[in-house]
Amino acid sequence: MTKISFPAMLCQLAGCHSAHHASSTHLTLTKNFFHMELTMIVPRVVLAPSLRNSAPIKRLFTIAAIQRSSSSLTSPHQPGFGLQNYRSNSASLLSTMSSKPIIHPTVESIRSVRKSIHPSTTIGFVPTMGALHEGHLSLAREARLKNDIVIASIFVNPTQFGEGEDLDKYPRQLEEDVAKLREIGVDHVFAPNADVMYGKNHVTFVEPMGFDETKEGISRPGHFRGVATVVTKLFNIVQPTNAYFGQKDAVQCIVIRRIAQDLDMDVNVQIMDTVREQDGLAMSSRNAYLTDEERERAPIVYQSLRAARELFDSRFARGEEEVNADDLREVVTNVLESEPMISTVEYVAIDDLENMRPMEKVGECGCVVSLACKLGSVRLIDNVVLR
Repeated sequence: MTKISFPAMLCQLAGCHSAHHASSTHLTLTKNFFHMELTMIVPRVVLAPSLRNSAPIKRLFTIAAIQRSSSSLTSPHQPGFGLQNYRSNSASLLSTMSSKPIIHPTVESIRSVRKSIHPSTTIGFVPTMGALHEGHLSLAREARLKNDIVIASIFVNPTQFGEGEDLDKYPRQLEEDVAKLREIGVDHVFAPNADVMYGKNHVTFVEPMGFDETKEGISRPGHFRGVATVVTKLFNIVQPTNAYFGQKDAVQCIVIRRIAQDLDMDVNVQIMDTVREQDGLAMSSRNAYLTDEERERAPIVYQSLRAARELFDSRFARGEEEVNADDLREVVTNVLESEPMISTVEYVAIDDLENMRPMEKVGECGCVVSLACKLGSVRLIDNVVLR
């Protein structure tokens, strides 16, 4: 058996953060290691116990494994093997990995990858419509941290846009989005078009009952049917272990949890906290529509929700057991209407946490306070969970 130093550049790819960590890390390799395809790296490597289960090391070899390279590397037992050859082989491996993520425009392509993955491998999935911002990227980082393989999807889903909405002008920037995902270490990107997802004979939709009666559903008729349908299709195609969504779209999160539970889908739906700008504005692809002046006034949206939280906390601090939903709604509306550039307050909803049903009084079980308003002509949504 041959003991060699783990190159710093490989350790950096795996996510190690210091040269000292890299230089002090060693791998013990069998003599046939360099003859094996990269798919055999994991079984052939023996790591020190302190490193064996570290996420960076697992990530490196998972990424290497799914490349399925058919080229063999020089054996350390062949004449001429030395540090220069090892560096050359390492650079080749890095070059191969830097081509990540692999883009899949068809269902057949992403399914072929999915079928090749061992059942014990965990798959993290981040569904998006593209125009990626830090909110999306935080989901991808969480998926990268917690799973062996990460798949993201980029698809502007037409069935969740209503008449007169911004389907045609919704930003599409696949190359830029893929570059951002590459930096995080996403392995595959499923990027179909509408014809791939909805063929000419497509007639089947998933309709979660009752959600069109929520405030958001009333504002966007048919929206949640579109969301439920596309998420069901994506779950069927990718078959992830864990799927990651942001809390900013409160009703959508409940819908997705419901369809996963009601349709017995073998996927863990992970809801992550809303990611905000420094001034509190919830990150959204549609923030790009705001003018400079509108962007300056936009923090009023989150300020209104913070006012609801302060009211809720103060009532319970005084020993009250319930808060009237009307009081919470009123304080949010008052803050929003104090900003002249808020042209419309579409709704302020106080709903339960399980099914987004309206509440009259809020007790220890808590609630979701959600809103939609227009700042100028730009529709903004946000929410906070109170409990």
